[in-house]
Amino acid sequence: MTPPRAEQLPADLDAGRVGPGTDLAPLLSPRSIAVIGASDNPAKLSGRPVAYLKQFGYRGRVLPVNPTRPVVQGLPSFPDLDAVEGDIDVALLVVPATGTVDAVRACARRGVRFAIVTAAGFSETGPQGAALEAELADAVRGSITRIVGPNCLGMIGLQDNATATFSAVLEEGGRLLPGPVAFVSQSGAFGSFIFGEAQAASVRMSHYINTGNEADLSVADIVDGLIDSDQTAVVLAYLEGVSRGPRMLEVARRAHRLDKPIIVVKSGSSEAGARAAASHTASLAGDDRVFDELMRETGVVRVGGQEPLLDAAQMFDTLRRARGRRLTILSESGGAGVLAADMASAVGLEVRPWSPEWQRKLAAVLPGFASPRNPVDLTAALITQGGLMRSALEVAIDHPDTDLIMVLVGNADRFADPVISAISDLHDRTDLPVAVVWTGGSGKPRLRLRELGIPCFTDPGRAAAALGKLADYSLRRPLPSPRRPAGIDVDAARAVIAAARSQNRTALDEEQSMALVQAYGIPTVASRVASTPSEARHHAAGIGGPVALKVLSDRIPHKSDLGGVRLGLTDPDTIERAAAELLAVGAAHGDTSPRVVVQQMETEGCELVVGAKIDPSFGPVVVAGVGGIFVEVLNDIRVAAAPTDIANSEHLLRALKASVLLDGVRGRPAVDVAAAAAVVERMSWLIADLGEDVMDVEINPLMARPAGQGAVALDALTLLR
Repeated sequence: MTPPRAEQLPADLDAGRVGPGTDLAPLLSPRSIAVIGASDNPAKLSGRPVAYLKQFGYRGRVLPVNPTRPVVQGLPSFPDLDAVEGDIDVALLVVPATGTVDAVRACARRGVRFAIVTAAGFSETGPQGAALEAELADAVRGSITRIVGPNCLGMIGLQDNATATFSAVLEEGGRLLPGPVAFVSQSGAFGSFIFGEAQAASVRMSHYINTGNEADLSVADIVDGLIDSDQTAVVLAYLEGVSRGPRMLEVARRAHRLDKPIIVVKSGSSEAGARAAASHTASLAGDDRVFDELMRETGVVRVGGQEPLLDAAQMFDTLRRARGRRLTILSESGGAGVLAADMASAVGLEVRPWSPEWQRKLAAVLPGFASPRNPVDLTAALITQGGLMRSALEVAIDHPDTDLIMVLVGNADRFADPVISAISDLHDRTDLPVAVVWTGGSGKPRLRLRELGIPCFTDPGRAAAALGKLADYSLRRPLPSPRRPAGIDVDAARAVIAAARSQNRTALDEEQSMALVQAYGIPTVASRVASTPSEARHHAAGIGGPVALKVLSDRIPHKSDLGGVRLGLTDPDTIERAAAELLAVGAAHGDTSPRVVVQQMETEGCELVVGAKIDPSFGPVVVAGVGGIFVEVLNDIRVAAAPTDIANSEHLLRALKASVLLDGVRGRPAVDVAAAAAVVERMSWLIADLGEDVMDVEINPLMARPAGQGAVALDALTLLR
């Protein structure tokens, strides 16, 4: 067969990387799978893929490639790919690392759409392995072939039983449970553990794909294809790092618009975890706070581990959405109901008493000693009165102020049938999200409920957390729609940077940094620069009122730490003495032409920090938080991708833990949040425009003045790339 020529390929494939619009259907629903290096022995790792494809009834063509055997496990074998007739969608390479580059080149020549490289021994092992991995990527450049891996276990497509893997997760046999939930993992073995547990919990799955080292296809690329697939409505992902952050954000935004949830576990948030990730799949963990904030912004649901991921998978597998956060709890035990209410409140759900009218409606179907308040105590009558669960649920699903329902049952195996029947029937009658907590007993009722598609847990805290994640996703904020504000002079900003470059500077001093942010329409406080004490005295008189004096030097980024700031000065002689002291500080730190800034004092308002930087994983981001000299101590900041819009800029400020300060406390006036948000928005455009030159820029403090009086930058610092 003649493979497609490079000039016939889509531009994104010819570039050697997958981009938007790449068709991953041949990977997700392959019509043919070649196994290169297939063994006749099904007990060997290299024999398992063919054995699995036969065992699970893969519907496409199975093509063993083994130059020494004409038959492999009862199937015709081929000496090489050129001997195979027809298209080859997927080639699974079960050959050692030293043989993979040649095998991948053969795939590229033959026009195989996707090559899954299982061998380890690449970038995760060090520089030599990284060089081999680079050869692997180069081997497909300019061809139609894309690579999954290396250092991966392959994939499982449950809709057509495409078991292109040697993972031991399939050794137990049993049936695969197909459905709308896909799972993508950078880790192979751990991903297989989660896949197995998900299937055991009756989570219906469309795919499991392990990306390994991601020499070519990344998790984001795979997710992009999955959200295009009619087979997939929910995507789970396990990440150890993000190598192509902008691509991840692009895919997350698309999933947000398509209402296809992405639920992520990311390890490497600790220093030890980051080191382990680097040695495992050569992943850079990156700044975990940036990851967390940007995932939240784009609607990605982040969970903290394996159990929360599986719990969320159960809940999202129902494909239901929450209209709000109001939870009704129906419990066999009053104590369990109270505990569930506490746990639900902790994750942002609302457990409110029902109105008197609806309490009367509920009381009409309850025993006289049961409580119709919320949480609703059904008492042990639940297991002795067969119709009680059905009657209570009928009222609950009709209740207009109920957005979600939790049912708590315990030690009720003997009475399970009518309870399960009632829950199942009422679950089918409503589109409200429902979670069941069934504690104690044999576990068989839980399994039956899960098989019926009803999420079931042993602990109310886990059920509440899963419902909370569903509510968070269902009520996610709209995506930002950035539009460039008026009054930005990019040329003036570039001129400031060019002037600093001409002086061989890698950092801008305060005067230059303030000029930079001024070019983006950000107000700055009245300031003058002085080279002598007498000049400082003169400038202070011109500004009038109390002034601040600060040493001006690109060598001193944190002036307060070195005694480089004097505040609230009014007396001319004191101003001269302070200026002399600060000029000496500058000289002591190697500045041959020390200077000071004379600045108008600002005391009314709230001190904020607004910064922007180039994140190594995600590119330009903007940061907003509580500012001043304690910014590192308070560590109260929020992050957004840059550029962003004014609504999201205000949301960042309102989401701060100390946001109460913005509305005024203890007699202090409310501040001009809109003006501060406008500064956040403009800083986001600064880093988006100038990120090739600017590594980090920060206004600290930004004084948000009393409401209606604006916001003004009091100090700024810029580091160049």
